Amino acid sequence: MKIAPFHTLIRIAPNPASGEAVVIGIVFFDGTRYWLRVSSRKVRLAGLLAPNLKGVIRDAVANVERRVALDTQTRQSAVAASTRPSGGNLLQPADWEYLSRYSNGIVRVGPLNTVAIFEGESPEGVFEQLYVQLVDGSNVQEQLSKVTPSPLVQETVLQLMERVKPIVHTNLKITDRQLPELFFEFRMECIGLNGSFTAAHALPLESYGMDTLQQHVFEYDTVARSLLRKFKRDPRKSAFYLLCDEPNEESDPDKHKFWRAVKENPLLTVIPSDKAEMVAERIEETGARKFLKAETQQAA
Repeated sequence: MKIAPFHTLIRIAPNPASGEAVVIGIVFFDGTRYWLRVSSRKVRLAGLLAPNLKGVIRDAVANVERRVALDTQTRQSAVAASTRPSGGNLLQPADWEYLSRYSNGIVRVGPLNTVAIFEGESPEGVFEQLYVQLVDGSNVQEQLSKVTPSPLVQETVLQLMERVKPIVHTNLKITDRQLPELFFEFRMECIGLNGSFTAAHALPLESYGMDTLQQHVFEYDTVARSLLRKFKRDPRKSAFYLLCDEPNEESDPDKHKFWRAVKENPLLTVIPSDKAEMVAERIEETGARKFLKAETQQAA
């Protein structure tokens, strides 16, 4: 049975009863092989939060690494023998469900999230972006800022970026070089300025956990306020769009509650991803243009 590309996150819950967890790593299956990376920084953080669990954390990480290594070895042997990979060492979706129940809830492997790999994208590039976005964006090599847009971005959003690419910044990474007060990096699908800002950030609710979603909204709000202060613009005349779709209230009440709360943010305008053309129309109507100097622009 052919398995479609997916990713799953590895979390450590220092106190399972509280429901809080630290994302320490990611597993990505590109349809042919697995990719695994664990953040040593996040593992150290989890260890500091639960010093008595350091041994459990170490063993859990080693167990996941061992399973992925066995799967990879089996697949490589099959390629060398010109046969289809098979056997008990191959990982199946059910195996990840088993690992999620490992060690009394301290180690958690999240649900399998489908990943779209677009034409021209390499599995390695997709994996790098998933790791940066979902696990640990620190100590990232500079060239990653020039990688093509996230595989999590929907087709309508990609169409928006292509439409406005000649006139405003697209796939732009905002850093402390543009806004010195920032303590993080934030990527925007597009942003332009002409008297007022028009910007958009895509947030696929189904692809992220609640902690990551909250971080995205906080950072977007912070960047928007910082830009308005620096360029002395009226927030009532600017539009900072958040492209995200309403989740199903019955199947995912927590994310639906989050979505409703974000819609109350006075600075962010929440619209569904299939209405992304509204952003392009406003850019064209207002005459928004690129406003950052070439040396600070991460992507045009």
